[in-house]
Amino acid sequence: MLDTNLQLIELGATMYMPALNGSLVEVGNGWKYGNLRSLIFCTEDSVAERDLPKALDNLTLALLRLEPAPLKRFIRPRNAELLGKLLAFKGLENIDGFVIPKADMKSLPDYFSLLENNERFAIMITIETEAAFDLPALYSLRDFLLAHPLKNRITALRIGALDLMSILGLRREPGQTIYDTPLRHVIDQLITVFRPAGFHIAAPGCEFFDAPEILAAELALDLTRGLMGKTALHPGQLDMINSAYMVSRADLDMARAINDPERPAVFRFDGRMCEKAVHANWAAGIEVRADIYGVR
Repeated sequence: MLDTNLQLIELGATMYMPALNGSLVEVGNGWKYGNLRSLIFCTEDSVAERDLPKALDNLTLALLRLEPAPLKRFIRPRNAELLGKLLAFKGLENIDGFVIPKADMKSLPDYFSLLENNERFAIMITIETEAAFDLPALYSLRDFLLAHPLKNRITALRIGALDLMSILGLRREPGQTIYDTPLRHVIDQLITVFRPAGFHIAAPGCEFFDAPEILAAELALDLTRGLMGKTALHPGQLDMINSAYMVSRADLDMARAINDPERPAVFRFDGRMCEKAVHANWAAGIEVRADIYGVR
């Protein structure tokens, strides 16, 4: 079976919303941002401890008012204890899954034990602790996920770039993509550890709202690494992120040639070598992106 990264590709730009926000229903039903493909209601770092009861009340009311919509909706619990409480909320049939924050070998077993008996929920886990800098810890996490019954429900691993920079005591400077920081090595390491094991990785957010040239450059670097489902930190980033996932006519023509059963196993196309055995997954992904996002 070809690996098309379908679930990751379908996420498009993934926007976080603090559960305190007064527009959860409008955004969650796709009324406010028609270009939104996936949404995460957040009860973690975006909500102060003192505001958590109010945020949960707001989320409780919103869940009951969500309608069928063409976007994926997730909740990010603050901790495993809160996840246990959320699983008893009414209206969860309107949610597609949960995003686990600060995932590592200390926290994941508690989260997973709660989700094992709730088979309908997809899972995304966020890598944003010191384990991201520890190669043996990443291999342990990979092996844990591979052996776990929930493995096939993991849509993607998300990268908590802001948390990881905080651990380093850094903040990226204006004009820098995330790949101009020490996290470039970390992101590449996550790709080489988890992608060969079949786990897909979502692109981290870009904190510059008013620098479209930086976001565009970062998106190009994401795509060279096969990262999609980019975190949108502001609704103004949605169009640019989703547009970046369109494919060029040249790539689509090449993908179709690779998938053409009449073509030989190896052939030349537009000055490049194409080999079906090694380029088939890329070609399948290009065709899926073209179907979902269109052709530039």
